Amino acid sequence: MRGDIQFSAIKRVFIALVIIVAVIQTGVWWFYRYLRSEDQRRDVRRTLVEAAPPIPPRPRLQVDPSADFQEYLRGQQQVLKSYGWLSRADGSVHIPIDRAMELVVEKEKR
Repeated sequence: MRGDIQFSAIKRVFIALVIIVAVIQTGVWWFYRYLRSEDQRRDVRRTLVEAAPPIPPRPRLQVDPSADFQEYLRGQQQVLKSYGWLSRADGSVHIPIDRAMELVVEKEKR
């Protein structure tokens, strides 16, 4: 029975396998270091000028909702109190709200 299994052949295969794994591991480690050094050499982000932070996609959060609302109200008040074109192609305009109310009252009196 002792002659059926050749331990010396198994030992040689095991040693060969360990050597092959060590050579592959060393090759991969060397290749990784090479790629990393090439990456660092070509890195254009390494500069003294700081890049602007990216703008997040919409919808964005409001930093100061009350200031945003006040700005919105100012814009709406400006539209309500001024003359301007709604559509030049259609010939439609907007007029101040006070003037529009006066025109409606005059029209009702007739």
